[in-house]
Amino acid sequence: MIRSMTGYGRAEGHYKSRSLVVELRSVNHRYCDVAVRLPKSLSSLEEGIKKKIQSQFARGHIDLSVSFNGTSGAEKRLKLDLESAEAYYHTLKKLKGALRLSGEIDLAMMARFMDLMILFEPVEEEMDKLSRRLDQLISRATQALQKMRQEEGKALAKDLSGRLAALSKMLGLIQVRRKEVGAAYYQKLQARVAELSKGIPVDPGRLAQEVAIFAERSDISEEILRLKTHLEQFQKMTQKDEAVGRTLDFLLQEMNREVNTIGSKANDAAISLQVVAMKSELEKVREQVQNIE
Repeated sequence: MIRSMTGYGRAEGHYKSRSLVVELRSVNHRYCDVAVRLPKSLSSLEEGIKKKIQSQFARGHIDLSVSFNGTSGAEKRLKLDLESAEAYYHTLKKLKGALRLSGEIDLAMMARFMDLMILFEPVEEEMDKLSRRLDQLISRATQALQKMRQEEGKALAKDLSGRLAALSKMLGLIQVRRKEVGAAYYQKLQARVAELSKGIPVDPGRLAQEVAIFAERSDISEEILRLKTHLEQFQKMTQKDEAVGRTLDFLLQEMNREVNTIGSKANDAAISLQVVAMKSELEKVREQVQNIE
């Protein structure tokens, strides 16, 4: 079944004492475009996450965001360089005595020496564990997004099926009318010639020849056949469990081309009315196709 390109997926869990939340939002896009937003401490994982998402989807702009809240040993942390602190303290004490300086050597003074605090990144082993946990949540969020896109796809398929049925009905009316066009043109031409000739005999063979020329010029049988084939292909594509949005878009362009040709060749008011209705319906189909993966 076809899938929509719009949807939302979310997964929540924990890593040690920290809350870990993954959210995926998807909207229409011609290609598969992925944007990843991570906390700074997880920025090294961005490229791998992007490739994972791109492997799961064919089309759509997908925003993935990760929230990592709370505290744990996995975050950056400070470590005191106690040996250096003692060296600073004794040096300051010696300086104070040598120069007979007043004042206390207290915590406020020692805190000014920033090199006493060493900043540590999470160790590699811990990052591996965190990465695996995050990967689990991304998989769950991706499944939720896929499910929503599939559900919306079902609704799209149902709507498109109804519109295809309406288009087929209109095409059927055009087929019926096509068989009557030649006879209607003959009667119209005969009446017009009689009016202009004012009773002068007219060669029936000549009239028949004109009708034959008209019939050949306005023949839309090939266009009807191709359009019918396109409608059948379109219906079959909506039942496939794969990305078919681009194929449907191409078929839609071909259908519009055939309908326009029918309208320009038929030269009949009744067929023209059906052509206008079909073009209106095809435009609604086009709007829906823009949502399909």
